[in-house]
Amino acid sequence: MLDGNGEIKKQENPIIEMEVAETSENNEIRKAAEIDISEMSMEELILEMSHFSENSNVLAVSKKAEEVRSVFYQQLKQINKEDLVAETEESDKKEKKATLHPLEIKFRKEYNKFKREKTKSRKNKELEERKNLQIKKQIIEDIDTLTNQEESLKKTFEQFRLLQEKWRNTGHVPISEKNNLWQSYHHHVELFYDYIKINNDLRDLDFKRNFEEKSKICEKAEALINEKSLNKMHDALQELHEHWKDIGPVEKGKREDIWERFQSATKIIHKKRNDYFLDKKEENDKKLAAKDEICKEIGVLTENTVNTHGQWESLTVKCRKLEDKWKAIGRLSKKENKIAWTNLRNVLDDFYQSKNAYYKNRKADAQKVILKKTTICEKAESLKESTDWKSTTKHLIKLQEDWKRAGYSPKQKTDKIWKRFKSVCNTFFDAKKNHFRSLDKAKERNLLAKQKLFKEVEKFSPSKNGKSDFEKLNNYSKKWKDCGLVPFKEKNIENKFEELMNKHFDSIKIDKNEISKEKFKNRITAINGNQAKLEKERSFILSEIEKQKKFISQYENNISFFGKNKSNESLKKEVEARIEMAEKEVSILKEKLKIMTATNS
Repeated sequence: MLDGNGEIKKQENPIIEMEVAETSENNEIRKAAEIDISEMSMEELILEMSHFSENSNVLAVSKKAEEVRSVFYQQLKQINKEDLVAETEESDKKEKKATLHPLEIKFRKEYNKFKREKTKSRKNKELEERKNLQIKKQIIEDIDTLTNQEESLKKTFEQFRLLQEKWRNTGHVPISEKNNLWQSYHHHVELFYDYIKINNDLRDLDFKRNFEEKSKICEKAEALINEKSLNKMHDALQELHEHWKDIGPVEKGKREDIWERFQSATKIIHKKRNDYFLDKKEENDKKLAAKDEICKEIGVLTENTVNTHGQWESLTVKCRKLEDKWKAIGRLSKKENKIAWTNLRNVLDDFYQSKNAYYKNRKADAQKVILKKTTICEKAESLKESTDWKSTTKHLIKLQEDWKRAGYSPKQKTDKIWKRFKSVCNTFFDAKKNHFRSLDKAKERNLLAKQKLFKEVEKFSPSKNGKSDFEKLNNYSKKWKDCGLVPFKEKNIENKFEELMNKHFDSIKIDKNEISKEKFKNRITAINGNQAKLEKERSFILSEIEKQKKFISQYENNISFFGKNKSNESLKKEVEARIEMAEKEVSILKEKLKIMTATNS
């Protein structure tokens, strides 16, 4: 940095000592930086890369192009991971040859084009800088030559001004030569002022003009303090410092004041910029902490053992939502962004490695599951033609439950087996449905027949011939039985018929035992088809028979104690009468068993 006299001065504030950036390059970089590439799709990134190749200053966007390349391959890596999981799940697919993704092919084409343009631009820039270096070296030599000329001072000074103007208008030189070249130039400028015998009026005029120019620079620097764009403010300040270097010295008494004025504005601008970056760093730290917290949440997803495909599907959805949440936080500074992306890649790698390991293990077990499901299907096929509706239904339902519990197997591997199994079940249950549908229709017809017969029986009235009435009522019972079963919801008609028949049997004149038998037949007919009630009735009769047999055995045992004593004769006859009654009851009960067998045969 120069002091007010254009001399080299050690900086008191290191913030001010900065390299002057090329204005055109800064504009290109700033323009590129305004685009948030992290939110772009892969197609948009390819398009952005194509724009870089067409940029007027390819070198200025080189860094941004590499960031685009990094983001593109991060997204490509994520897609490849998901494809790998999908291929693992689709285990029947043939192993694919390693091929480039179609989008990667397009991206490589644009990126290679950019690299060619970059190489070409760099060569042109290097050539231009070498030319500028030779021009500026020649300017320095020409200034040195001016000190030895014998022409008028005015003409010499005009030549000096032209050389200064030519120096300012000459472009950049190689950065390795820049500082030494400028120091050499400044040294020869000072020699020019020191050794040339310039008159005081001309020198004072030059001092005045330099002071006015530096005052304008100070005004521009002070105006930059209110500039909203930090990039524009910074770039413009660097240009002002570069301009300051190219202006000669001012009057000695004004040197420190004008320099302090410019330095004061510079410090304010740099403080404003530094404060911004401090706030930006604090914001970055918060964003980095938030992104790290999300990474921890992703890491927790696989802490517990995951045993099912459904659980992995659910966790994958959660993982993707967390990843989207991570991206929504936004970009960080280059250093923090690199750390954040590294952390995210690590936890995502761990997650998908665990997921891939699960599917690899599941693939190993899939063959056993396929054999198990094949066996289940074959068992079902053996029942396909069965008409044992109740038993087969239970068996098929159990086989369906066994299928569900058999475990995971790739759909493509078991799809044919599943279709076989499903076809068997559908065939049986359709046949069962049709069977019971036809039974329901028959029951409806039976109901109509029984309703008609019921009305006929209601009209019955007993005659004087009990035997004839008995036969007539007995025929009614046979007809009723022959009508068959009725719908379950109309079962009550059976009880009504039984009550009606019992009423008629009670009204006719015939042996009560015969009537009792017919009533029992009507009762059995009424509950015909209900195996539970029939079994209950059978159990009751058998228990009554055993009960009566015990009475008979007990009474016969008591008689053996009476002896031939006449005083016990009446008691003995009473016991014998009870034995006879019990034996008749046993006979009636056995007859009922025969009726049950005959009625249900």
